[in-house]
Amino acid sequence: MTPGARVSAAIVILDIVLKGEPVNKVLLNWFRKNRFAGSKDRFAIREIVFNCLRFKRSSLWAFTQHGFSESGRSLVLGSLDRNDGVELDFFDNARFSPTRVTRAEKVVLESMERLLQKAPESVVFDYPDFLDCFLNDSLGVAKRAILNSLNNRAQLFLRVNLLKSSVSKAIACLKNEGVAVEKSSNISNCLLVKKPIRNLDKLPVFSSGKVEIQDISSQAIVNFINPRKGISILDYCAGSGGKTLAMASLTNMQSKFFIHDKFVSRTVNFKNRAKRAGVYAKVVTSSELQGGCHVFDLVVADVPCSGTGVWRRSPESKWWLTKLKLDKLRKEQREIVLCAANLVRQHGYLAYISCSILKAENQDQINWFLSKNKSFLFVKELFVSPQDGGDGFYTAILKKATD
Repeated sequence: MTPGARVSAAIVILDIVLKGEPVNKVLLNWFRKNRFAGSKDRFAIREIVFNCLRFKRSSLWAFTQHGFSESGRSLVLGSLDRNDGVELDFFDNARFSPTRVTRAEKVVLESMERLLQKAPESVVFDYPDFLDCFLNDSLGVAKRAILNSLNNRAQLFLRVNLLKSSVSKAIACLKNEGVAVEKSSNISNCLLVKKPIRNLDKLPVFSSGKVEIQDISSQAIVNFINPRKGISILDYCAGSGGKTLAMASLTNMQSKFFIHDKFVSRTVNFKNRAKRAGVYAKVVTSSELQGGCHVFDLVVADVPCSGTGVWRRSPESKWWLTKLKLDKLRKEQREIVLCAANLVRQHGYLAYISCSILKAENQDQINWFLSKNKSFLFVKELFVSPQDGGDGFYTAILKKATD
């Protein structure tokens, strides 16, 4: 595909997404219907689409102020200076390329900087209006810097699986397979992939279980929890079990691991991941956990949340978030932490985790829980800022002092 054809494809996809369709579903459908698009084409189109969604409000602002309706074309034009590899010259009316930029569109492009200077912060930094008070309360003077960091592309981090390899051996394997990495100065077994690479999961170093893809902030959270050897650990909202794999690596698989998720289908991939990593964990159902028959030394609850801390890798998620959905998520978080607390044995620990940067989902929830449950004591907390290079994460460690 020509560069212009890729832009045209992105415009078509964005038109559908702007109507409310999930971006990954739209991309998948488009790629299925257009088999001529090779892997490089698909990668380039995805990059354009996700970068446009990252800067959706600021890119469309000037166009809507001039009376244009929201469209994929306006979105691509508005994000030109923040979309690597996309140029105005691609709008040349050539075969498969977008039509030439009109005089009215040129007027808009020329006025963008001036109009953005007068726009609300929610437009300039690309987030829904209702989040203003939440972000101000949560981030204070760091608000702008953190939001800017969340508008950068996500970097790719790997976690060395200490059950299968050492850091030095993993680096050597990756180098032999053409993957350039550098060690993290903060997390001993974390590696930053220096150049984008596709199909990493097809490489022997990955399929052999020596490394796993895991964000540096997620790794930092697991290290902060510091799971001990010889204890029972329940990953309560496990999903595909990424944190269990990390904890198993840290403990040299010398603890007993259990995973649970309300939606059992989310744990389906765990068996293959665990086998590859050399990890064993028992999957427990909700019915098995009822009645208080099972209690654990450590319960880790990575709760469903707004995902405000992972906007750099899921920019589309900021646009489906509403006040109503946030309220529903906060209610669900409270229900989960109460259930998880019942599974902690006396003198055991509860780790509450979210990938949110909002106090409303983090400190406020912990304060609410402690006010309702006097048997738990606050131990420590950690907020990992997205300014540190990874996602935004929060965790609080609580100890069950009495029954």
